[in-house]
Amino acid sequence: MAFQAVPDTARFAVRVRSTGGDDVVNVLYFKRQGAWDLSDLQNAAQLLATAWVNEVMPNLPANATLFSVQSRGERVQDDVSFEFVLSPPVSGSRPGGSLPAHCCFCVTHLTGLVGRSNRGRTYFGPLAASDVIADLLVPGRADGFRNALVGIRNVMSNAGWQHVVVSRVRNKARLPVAITVPVIGYRYTDRVVDTQRRRKLGVGS
Repeated sequence: MAFQAVPDTARFAVRVRSTGGDDVVNVLYFKRQGAWDLSDLQNAAQLLATAWVNEVMPNLPANATLFSVQSRGERVQDDVSFEFVLSPPVSGSRPGGSLPAHCCFCVTHLTGLVGRSNRGRTYFGPLAASDVIADLLVPGRADGFRNALVGIRNVMSNAGWQHVVVSRVRNKARLPVAITVPVIGYRYTDRVVDTQRRRKLGVGS
């Protein structure tokens, strides 16, 4: 598929390694007004990694490790890119083992606009087995994941990076240039544990 520019925006892929060695990848987009370069992207990737350590990893099991944040500009096809690798990787804090790699918890990114193209989602995982009772994530952990995104948004916003949803299609037609919509909040609709088949062991994210 042909490259589609996203003005002023960078893509960040947060990579967490699950028990079986597969990567659980969450992608977030952040927009920064004005000119920015590789140095700005490097600082943003490191800042996001630190925020993920502080906000998300306390909600993940001890056998999950955060090991890198991959970032790249989306403004032009040959935009700047950078991977921040944590040395050493940082483990989660929840005790005990984890659920299978394809089990996760979904938090929706809200923009104030209706329609799927105006919403984003983060699927957190792996999940600590001790935090799931009868297929429901315990309330404290569900709130923890939602609040983690709030914390990350605030940290990045203070550094000049705005969390956005990228919309590539309108009225079933692919746009020549993607548009972005600012994220204004986060929610989960229920505490039922979700599944993603692409995260099954041996398949990866």
